Amino acid sequence: MLHNVSNPDLHLLRVFMAVVEAGGFSAAQINLNVAQSTISTQMTDLETRLGMRLCNRGRTGFSLTDDGRVVYEAAQELFRSMSNFRTRVNDRRGGLAGTLRVAFADALLSNPDFRLDDAILHFIADAPDVEFELKTANPLDIEHGVLDGRYHAGIHTFPNHAPGLTYTKLFTERQTLYCGERHPLFGTPDSELKPEEIERLPFVRRTYYGGTLQTGAFRPKRVVANADSMEALATLILSGEMIGHLPAEWVRNSCIDAKLQALVEDKFSYDSNFEIVVKTGAQHTKLVQTFLREVFSLYGISDLGIKPKRPRPVRSRAGVRAMNPRN
Repeated sequence: MLHNVSNPDLHLLRVFMAVVEAGGFSAAQINLNVAQSTISTQMTDLETRLGMRLCNRGRTGFSLTDDGRVVYEAAQELFRSMSNFRTRVNDRRGGLAGTLRVAFADALLSNPDFRLDDAILHFIADAPDVEFELKTANPLDIEHGVLDGRYHAGIHTFPNHAPGLTYTKLFTERQTLYCGERHPLFGTPDSELKPEEIERLPFVRRTYYGGTLQTGAFRPKRVVANADSMEALATLILSGEMIGHLPAEWVRNSCIDAKLQALVEDKFSYDSNFEIVVKTGAQHTKLVQTFLREVFSLYGISDLGIKPKRPRPVRSRAGVRAMNPRN
């Protein structure tokens, strides 16, 4: 039975988490920068310390036992609690320190209205000792992560608002239907395209909305592939075997722009609302409040009782400095 948790125990738990997240001992060698034999010894030490078998390893591959899953989830909660403890204590001392965890959608840097980098720039000026943990994730993972404390905030499109979370719109992004240069329709003028025929073409959809199909006015009749990132979507569209939606700004700023053709833009394009989500009713620390204030000030909005700051000059991605926040 485990009566106390020592520093060596914490080290073994971090090794265990690294192994789980890497998917096995061999893959964890790179992240931990130690030999596989050392990892194996450390895992055996942890199992002995806890008195339970945490994982199966061998020719059948790596997998967690039921006990291992419980310990992994408890370890995640433990390290989050330690981070939150440090942040709250620093709050009481009046300083801004700790770890800020934010998740957001992939492929957003091409959108000039995505201002997270500006928010971080200003935030660090006020809190130089804060450590950032940024992660790209899908909407459902972000919502679950904000609810269970893995993330302090997240930015994505959220078609189904969940209870217990507060969503604030930040900006929109245009989504356009494309075919690739190998597709039979490539080069065909819009005037010759029939919308009802396009809807019957093989289509690739985004999987990160769960069972919700986000396609605007477009109603695909044949969903033949799924993808969870812009790179994956673009790869499938470029194959010439299917059509799909991509962010128009991302396409324009990519090296594949000439290899894609928009299809019936005026009818089949739609706007996605990007929102920042936080936990409803949470007693946000000064760390989180300061970050949210920076984000809100860039968009000229106020929420959660946090007043927007006076807009700061921000260098745009085109190199022009602007005083006014984008809407």
